[in-house]
Amino acid sequence: MKKKNEVQKAVVVEADNSQYKDYLVLSKEEKEVPFNETIEKERVNIFKVYKTATRTNSVLMVIAVAAFIASFIMVSRAELALKIVGWVLVGVTMVGLIVYYLLTRNLYPNTSKKYFRVFWKESNDYLFNNPKFSDCKIDVNERYQLADVLADRAYKDVLDLASRNLVRGKYENKPFTFGELAFYKAGAKKRSKEVLFVGRHLAVENDYHFEGRYIVNIKGEKGLDLPTDIDDLKVLKEDDNLVVYGSEGAKLDKDLPKELIGKLRHFPIRGSLVNVVVVFWAGRTAAYLSYDDAIVAIPFENALNVEAYASLKNNILDMLEILVK
Repeated sequence: MKKKNEVQKAVVVEADNSQYKDYLVLSKEEKEVPFNETIEKERVNIFKVYKTATRTNSVLMVIAVAAFIASFIMVSRAELALKIVGWVLVGVTMVGLIVYYLLTRNLYPNTSKKYFRVFWKESNDYLFNNPKFSDCKIDVNERYQLADVLADRAYKDVLDLASRNLVRGKYENKPFTFGELAFYKAGAKKRSKEVLFVGRHLAVENDYHFEGRYIVNIKGEKGLDLPTDIDDLKVLKEDDNLVVYGSEGAKLDKDLPKELIGKLRHFPIRGSLVNVVVVFWAGRTAAYLSYDDAIVAIPFENALNVEAYASLKNNILDMLEILVK
């Protein structure tokens, strides 16, 4: 089950990739080493750096506390020699901590930057390695703009968003945008946030012509990340697998192909995929695929879930096959 607090932390943490100004162009070449093995090598390295730094920091903290206690005892004594030794010990400890900080302050951030870069490149090479995709690339500095995704009107009361790994490319020569996205609303406690949606966002152009919008919710068993911007809409169609929202008086059968709704009805919600919301406007279609921790969290303590990513790859292809005419 999706753990909202863990997911929120996982999505918000982003690397400072300001030094990488270039695009990462995705490759279709078959690689000798599977993508997950390349990622795992970097994950093991960054986790090792993290564990080493954590242990070293803990040891240094104990030593520093002991040194300051000893210094306090010496300085509080009457003997001048002990006072001098105490102050010298304080100075040496402070200098040692400062030197250690200066020598190691960039070690973990730099390792993190490399890991994120490798992770995004390798995982997206895997996800979009299909003849139907072309011209796929990532700008590691690009993020979703709040105004753009809020214009989809799938979720309301959005207080903030987090995004990363924005991929732009073509599917069967039709432009698409894909990325990691999370929406937050105000929490019950002051200054707290709650997750409205977390997962993958997929947007494509369409040739439909109608007024207003339609929202199709392909139901998952867990009832998470359901659409919330539906106050002005009515339920036009509902069964065990999906519900379709639209404006009162909307002509669903005329505006959207029955075949399209039928394919969405049978889109599988299983594994790490917990819910799907698809918004249709004239000219734009946006799909919100809600996932659990196996997909939304970048692997750190544990290895990448290959089965979950294989499912994600199929979800992307299946959804684009449905949405792109």
